[in-house]
Amino acid sequence: MNIAKTLVLIVFALAISACGTTTLRTQQDRIAIGTGVFLEMPAANELTESFNATQALVAEHEDRSFAFEAHIEARPGSISIVGLGALGGALFSITWDGSELRATGSVDAQVVNAEYVLADVLLAHWDTQWLNRRLIGATVEVSNTSDERFVVHDGELIISIAYDSPNPWGGEARLTHIERKYVLHITTAEFVRP
Repeated sequence: MNIAKTLVLIVFALAISACGTTTLRTQQDRIAIGTGVFLEMPAANELTESFNATQALVAEHEDRSFAFEAHIEARPGSISIVGLGALGGALFSITWDGSELRATGSVDAQVVNAEYVLADVLLAHWDTQWLNRRLIGATVEVSNTSDERFVVHDGELIISIAYDSPNPWGGEARLTHIERKYVLHITTAEFVRP
C-alpha cells in the first residue's frame, strides 16, 4: 500500500470514527504502562521522525483473540495511529501533538485501548535510549543478542518484546505484557519514509 492510499484510509477512518465515537481521554502527558510505571510523552520538538507504517496486530487476552490493523503517521511534532477492524471500520484514533493526547473510539472499541496501542508501538519500535529518558518507574533493557527488549520495574519483568528481525520495523514483534496478561503480535506490512 502506498502513502496516498494510507493517507486516504486514515482520513476515511477518522471521518467514520467521528460518527458514534466517544472521547477516551484528553490532556494526558503520560500513559500508564503498569502499576506505578508511566511512559512520559515527548514534547513536540522531540518528535523528529517522519514516516508512515501499516501494521497487522493480533491481541490475545486469556481465551480471546482480536485482530486489527494500525496505520501510523509520524511527523515532526506529532504521531497518530488509526486502528481499523477486520471489516475496515474505524476502531480508534489517537494523536499526540506534544501537548495533548486525543483519543477517540467507537463503542465497540472497548476491547482495544488506544493508549495501550500507542505505548506498545513506542515500546516496541522506538530507540531504547529515547524510551529510557521517558520511562517513569521502569527501564528498558536489551538482550545480549539484541533480539529482545525487557521493561523492568523494581527488578521485576513487566513487559518483554521479542523480534524475529534485527530491524524492529521488519518482521514480527511479539510483545508480552505480563502484568496485564496480554500478548500483542505486531507485523509491519509497510514502513515508508517520505
